[in-house]
Amino acid sequence: MRTIRRFLLIALCLLAAGLAAAAPDSEAEFHSKVLALYGFEPHKLKDAEMKVKSDQLDHFWSMAKADPVNILPLLRRELADPSNSAFFFYDGSKLLLSLSKDRADQLLALRSIPKADLTGIQHDDYLRTIKWFANNGFDTREAAFRILAFPDFKAFIPQHALTLGQDYSLIYMLFPLDESVFSADLVKRLSTERNPQSLKSLLLAIWYTATPAGKAAIKNFADSQTSPAEAKTYAKTLMERRVSALGYLSISSTQSLKEERRKVMLRPISDEALMEFDSLTSKIMAKQ
Repeated sequence: MRTIRRFLLIALCLLAAGLAAAAPDSEAEFHSKVLALYGFEPHKLKDAEMKVKSDQLDHFWSMAKADPVNILPLLRRELADPSNSAFFFYDGSKLLLSLSKDRADQLLALRSIPKADLTGIQHDDYLRTIKWFANNGFDTREAAFRILAFPDFKAFIPQHALTLGQDYSLIYMLFPLDESVFSADLVKRLSTERNPQSLKSLLLAIWYTATPAGKAAIKNFADSQTSPAEAKTYAKTLMERRVSALGYLSISSTQSLKEERRKVMLRPISDEALMEFDSLTSKIMAKQ
């Protein structure tokens, strides 16, 4: 009997020790872990260093996925902390999206992702992620406009051997939305953006809105003495684009054509979708 009691006591002690080891991190412990893991930017590491970090992050993700109930509130708190690293805001947001389908968590991720330094982020992943948000009815303006700070932004879509520059990446992040959400913001950004490539991306997106206000904005930019020369020349090129009304006549209304075009942008990224997007744009412009 005494042996049984001793065995039970040892078993209880082992169970208690196991529970203590499995106890969730406190907020301070989790914050320290995030600081230790994410205190770097990927593009500044050598290959060997990145391999070590990748392994550590894989372990962190596995730990989080094994205990989402306890990890989620800690992760939400960290994503709301502005002192964390730029890379954490991206990778931590992707982790949050993998752990939760709650719309509030998705909104938190969408607010956090644009804080990343896109130099160290895979551009195709960024594009697909923001397009997913746009496809699902989220306001992606902040995340889409973030790429304007990175004129060399390029996303490669291997399934179609397609490379999208900053201009069409911006379009794919915005045009799944109703144009009324972002059209005015595109025009507004023209007055604050100075990089020629980013200005050209804005001008192209404005041209695709195919609205009188958009045409006026492009003309005003082209006529302005303060517009950078390269972007000003591009604006004039857009103004000179002509569409053959005969080749693109349609009985559909402008609004229905725009809705059809928006649905094209909801499809997976492809050169075929872009060609259909252009064709529908030509039909819209032929009606003007």
